[in-house]
Amino acid sequence: MSHYLGAAPFRWIPWGLALVFAALNASPARAGSPCDCPTLDDLPVLPRNVRLLQFSSHNKQGINGDAEWPLYEDDRGDAVVFDAAGPGCVRSIWQTCIPGGQSLKFYFDGEAEPRFEIPALDFHGGKHPLFPKPLVSCENLGYYAGGDNAGNCFVPIPFAKSLKVSVTGQCSFNHFLYELYPRGTPVTTFTGKEDRSYLLRAFAEQGEELSPPADATATRVEAVELKPGQAWDVLQASEPATVSRIVIEGPASEEFLRQVEIEMWWDDAPRPDVLAPMGMFFACPLRPENVRSLPAKVEVLPEGRIRLTSYFRMPFWRSARIALVSRAAGAKPLGPVSAEIQLVPQRYAETDTGYFTALYRDGRTEMARDWLILDALGTGRFLGLVQTMEGGHYCEGNERFAADGAGMPRIHGTGSEDYYLACLWPNPNFNKPFAGCVGDITKKPGPACYYRFHLEAAMPFYSALDARIQHGGMSDIVSHYRSLGFAYLRRTPVLFQTDFIDVANGTSEREHDYQAADSTLTEELTASYEGNHAGVLVRDRGRVHAGGEITFTVAVDPDNAGVRLRRRLDQKSPRQAADVFVDGQPAGTWYHADQNEFLRWHDAEIDLPPELTRGKSELTIRLAIKSGGGHGPFTDYRYEALSYRFGGDAAVGSREGASRQ
Repeated sequence: MSHYLGAAPFRWIPWGLALVFAALNASPARAGSPCDCPTLDDLPVLPRNVRLLQFSSHNKQGINGDAEWPLYEDDRGDAVVFDAAGPGCVRSIWQTCIPGGQSLKFYFDGEAEPRFEIPALDFHGGKHPLFPKPLVSCENLGYYAGGDNAGNCFVPIPFAKSLKVSVTGQCSFNHFLYELYPRGTPVTTFTGKEDRSYLLRAFAEQGEELSPPADATATRVEAVELKPGQAWDVLQASEPATVSRIVIEGPASEEFLRQVEIEMWWDDAPRPDVLAPMGMFFACPLRPENVRSLPAKVEVLPEGRIRLTSYFRMPFWRSARIALVSRAAGAKPLGPVSAEIQLVPQRYAETDTGYFTALYRDGRTEMARDWLILDALGTGRFLGLVQTMEGGHYCEGNERFAADGAGMPRIHGTGSEDYYLACLWPNPNFNKPFAGCVGDITKKPGPACYYRFHLEAAMPFYSALDARIQHGGMSDIVSHYRSLGFAYLRRTPVLFQTDFIDVANGTSEREHDYQAADSTLTEELTASYEGNHAGVLVRDRGRVHAGGEITFTVAVDPDNAGVRLRRRLDQKSPRQAADVFVDGQPAGTWYHADQNEFLRWHDAEIDLPPELTRGKSELTIRLAIKSGGGHGPFTDYRYEALSYRFGGDAAVGSREGASRQ
């Protein structure tokens, strides 16, 4: 018999947080496909039952050298670089060092023949009518060894059942950012007729507010000079509203960008939700430079002035305060400075919305420790970051973003300059809606600066986020880093472990009615996960299944709004797959396409459709294992059942106490 653990946190989530539930009544959603690009207005609404993941050519040994690491080779001899079971949507594609003879092949929904076979340089060059410019690009964005092109694609590529992408010839460097949704989510496979209007406007009207609210009211504060240590309030509000635009004008000087800080408090917060240097907040941290991204614009004006604009939406329900503080040394004031804050009436449901927050860090890198960008407990969306780096060949470092207690990163890239959608560091200045380089170090030596806003697909998390980036190929470079990570966050988790099965443990298997045909017990395996904890050895025993079925029961929260299953597997075995059934009803395909014989542990996940789990305290799970056709033996060492709970009785009228810890 399986035992419901209650709304208890799992692993390292503090117990106190588990007792705090917000009544998450969903705000009205936009009409359209779940694959539509979210607007700035959509981003504050907390995510539901969607996961963001990435396939990339990162080195499976956990060292540098991230080219030519495909998922596997298919029966045509092509390198498979993307392979997922849907419904889902590819949000962006990046490549570099693209061989002249390489082609991309797209296989949708189990097709035996590719629906599209497109030369890679033509694909990124906008020569295919379904993948038009400016949503695709192929530009020289790196100087190393004479430079090379970075190929980027922001055309959404939805798939109802599955998508496989392979390349002919050399695999080179790549990453694919994609979302997965529970079975039954209404997704229509890619036609090229999807609504791309918001994305097209983001590129065509770069740096402009795409949908300025018609009912915004402006609060203007006249120019002042900021004395050292002086705090100047540019907004104090005590009625519900949303900040829709912030415009600051000041002197176009490094001192103003580096030594004046912007601070923000929402709803009587005991400490600032945002505390950052002015330049970092507006993606221009080093010196006056023009920036034209989707959420931020910087304009260098005549007569030594600069205008800084943010379009991020910042909702609050009881009070708000925004202040500028001079941290400049000496007695000379900075200025004059003026500000305009635009507010719109509050349209967000409080319990379904995150607070705009940011984490600023400044310091020296540490050996064998990835640089922390943002860590958070609760529910929200990671929006991206601004970063400066100085000293050493730091740009080999991979971004590694983990979420919700899984053992390895959900996002694992191929290099810092690649994460910022460039290539072959050092990089020239460039500005795009989602990424840019601000301050070409070959033209003016000093720190490098980049921004990356994940607004084509902000990363959702439901209990915790740990976002980090390496410095150097193995976090082994002494550098001075600064970073500002952005998120929408409500410090209330909505995903909780309610049960687990210790496979190969007789007592645990009996308690959960675990049964398996064609199953063999494994020897004890001592191995590591990929990512930040690659040096940590974990020992476990489990089972390997050549075929047949696995059945077991797990306890879940009867008030759940969906359930996530997590399975520890040995990814030495390639392409493990099983069809999943909940109480006899089909619930999707559980597929892990990757393989790694070096760092063997992996936590594979699948979200079960809420309509199959609501109101139940126990689920009977059946896994029909797929064998043959390139699928390796199915392995399982541990299962976890995690329940979503978008609701509860906890009050949200105050941000003090447990909800703020």
